[in-house]
Amino acid sequence: MKESCFHCGDDIIGKAYQAGPKQFCCNGCKNVYLLLSENGLDSFYEMEPGAGTRPSTSNFHKYDFLDVPEIQERFIGFEDDNSIHVTFFLPTIHCSSCIFLLENITKVDPRIYSCHTNFTKKEATIIFDKNTLMLSELAILLDRIGYAPNFEERSDVRGGINKLFLYKLGVAGFAFGSIMLWSFPEYLGIEGTDPEIRRFTSYLSLLISIPVFLFSANEYYRSAFKALRYRSINIDVPITFGIFALYSQSTYTILTGSGPGYMDSFAGFIFFLLIGKWFQNKTYQNLSFERDRESYFPIAVIRKKDEQEEIVEIDKLNIEDVILLRNDEIIPCDSFLQSSSAQIDYSFVTGESLSKEIFKGDLVFAGGKIIGQRTEFRVKNTPKRSRLNELWDSSSIELDGDSQQDQDNISLYFVIIVLVLALGTGIAWLFIDPSLIVHTVVSVLIVACPCALALSRPFTFGNTLRKLGRSGLYLKNIEVIQRMNNITDIVFDKTGTLTKGGYENVSYKGDVLTSRQITQIMIITRSSTHPLSRGILNYLAKGNLLEKFEMEDYCEVPGKGIQAKIDGDFVMIGARGFVNSTSETIVEISSYVKIAGVTIGKFSFQSELRNGVSDLINRLMQTKMIHILSGDNTKDLDLLREEIPSLKELHFNQSPTDKLAYIKNLQSQGRHVMMIGDGLNDVEALVASNVGIAVSDDVFQFTPSSDAILEANGLHRLDSFFGVSYHAKTVLKICVWFSIVYNFVGLFFAVSGMLTPLIAAILMPISSITIVVISTLFVLSKRL
Repeated sequence: MKESCFHCGDDIIGKAYQAGPKQFCCNGCKNVYLLLSENGLDSFYEMEPGAGTRPSTSNFHKYDFLDVPEIQERFIGFEDDNSIHVTFFLPTIHCSSCIFLLENITKVDPRIYSCHTNFTKKEATIIFDKNTLMLSELAILLDRIGYAPNFEERSDVRGGINKLFLYKLGVAGFAFGSIMLWSFPEYLGIEGTDPEIRRFTSYLSLLISIPVFLFSANEYYRSAFKALRYRSINIDVPITFGIFALYSQSTYTILTGSGPGYMDSFAGFIFFLLIGKWFQNKTYQNLSFERDRESYFPIAVIRKKDEQEEIVEIDKLNIEDVILLRNDEIIPCDSFLQSSSAQIDYSFVTGESLSKEIFKGDLVFAGGKIIGQRTEFRVKNTPKRSRLNELWDSSSIELDGDSQQDQDNISLYFVIIVLVLALGTGIAWLFIDPSLIVHTVVSVLIVACPCALALSRPFTFGNTLRKLGRSGLYLKNIEVIQRMNNITDIVFDKTGTLTKGGYENVSYKGDVLTSRQITQIMIITRSSTHPLSRGILNYLAKGNLLEKFEMEDYCEVPGKGIQAKIDGDFVMIGARGFVNSTSETIVEISSYVKIAGVTIGKFSFQSELRNGVSDLINRLMQTKMIHILSGDNTKDLDLLREEIPSLKELHFNQSPTDKLAYIKNLQSQGRHVMMIGDGLNDVEALVASNVGIAVSDDVFQFTPSSDAILEANGLHRLDSFFGVSYHAKTVLKICVWFSIVYNFVGLFFAVSGMLTPLIAAILMPISSITIVVISTLFVLSKRL
């Protein structure tokens, strides 16, 4: 028996390369092993023996082109003074061991800060030190450990179905149709009329089945052989046993002249197996429901055109368009700064909260957040919603690998049970009717498949994700649905969440405002996205901007107010304590205005609960504890008590830090907390909660820190959204039980000899299709 390579599992041809007791097929595999061992990554081989990929032996100078700046831009997603973020397509990613190795590549080369893999897309997002590591050197390192980047934009490879697979499917389909045509006399019971012709067509069937056996089905052999070589089992092991058993029996029957064999069943068996594999690949390809947010997730910006401002969706932006962004808004696309300077917070991209000052003409990458006044940018690259989705999904990138490993474990135990059952079936039929042993054993091996079971969870929750999204609740991923089902407490922010964010009922009291003062107030408030700022701006909208004043040193203090220097005057708008440095004693919602050191008046706001909010909270209180936190004073206490008299937990004058502490205190008591806020002054609380939902009043607010984004006009349906998540859990149970019952029933007919291998191969993809239909119909039929 040939020795196999300890790293990649291939046969060792000729003299083996030694590293202690370990043997390798080539020097490249040996070097990768030594590299991993020296950096404490030996557990890579414990997860799945032979899981490595043979490294390339080609000339590494082929990656020199990556050091050309114009070419680098194609792969760089973000760059600052110290680091570069790149995403590479690595087609050799194939198992959980690959994910383990890539995400621990920082131990191999400390110049690499992090690596996150996406198993489904076979991509790795890598952050590395730009000052000490060149992009070409990174590509060489990946190639050396067996994950050579593929720089071709090939949708057939990325989609998981390549042309070679389609050729295999075509060969199997052609053979199946041809052999069935030649077998018609047998189907009609007239095969004995001309034995010579029947013998000829039998040999013809054997001849045309050879490419099916050697070409169309070879992936199953490779997968099964590799697993068995390392004393492991996967789903392809019983399938391979079935293929060999059926083909061997049919070949023997034809060559010995004892019958026409079962080549029609064999070819049909392979054909329908490949159809099932195609369906499964297409299904998992479509399971990236998060990417479907691109079709309905509303994100817009202000575009400046011919000195006029208009609101447009980011998809409609073109290169060279000028866009305007306000404080706390996310930059949707790579752009050049048009304003003289700006402060950019890249924490959503880098994880670091330090802001960076940039100047006119500097390139700004998508994902940065504006800190300060309204800023102009010129679009460099065509915007893509997918870039914002990547930011939102960054905390869940590793889920794909975990799910894959869980599926591998389920399949392992399932396959062991099936193999034992097939062995028992064969022994039983040895005493009943030996001529049916192959048919029954093959049917058992094929009809019992964990594919439908594996599809139940992602497809049920994926459809739920889509349904909620179409109703205005956009969840980050399917894990959020599971966490929603465990929520015991809901914490609401008041301002802009329970109350309307527009604040149409605005009044002003104080000195008569001059046109200059109106202009200054409008300039500073239009740089803020806070509901009170929007209320003031709308109130003064009838006034005209008579002069274009320069604004400098804009600053927004969360929960307090805004300030800036406008045309030489220092302007402050906010809470009384913020503007006048005195304690807040007046029980009302007001924003005081101070210009050039003089408090000239205040804007007062009349709060109004959103439509249906009081009824919503009363319904939620039947099953959950409700808490309300507000950064405002107790002005709205009477309103809330009047509308919701049974509400107990009301807390005012809460700073962002107070809200965070409140959430953590509830969690320390074993509670599962959902935080619902506007994403302005409660970002930390949203992050700390078990489920954080940001309520968006308009299409400008995008809050990557949250687990979900809820359109404000849909808040009154929150209890219905919980109903959908609970319903999804029920549908999942139905799908799981259907999969189990389906396999038991199929196994019963297979063991009893009433199921042919061909029918078993047809039933195998039908089980997966049924799960898709059940989960789709049951989830989408749920009324909101």
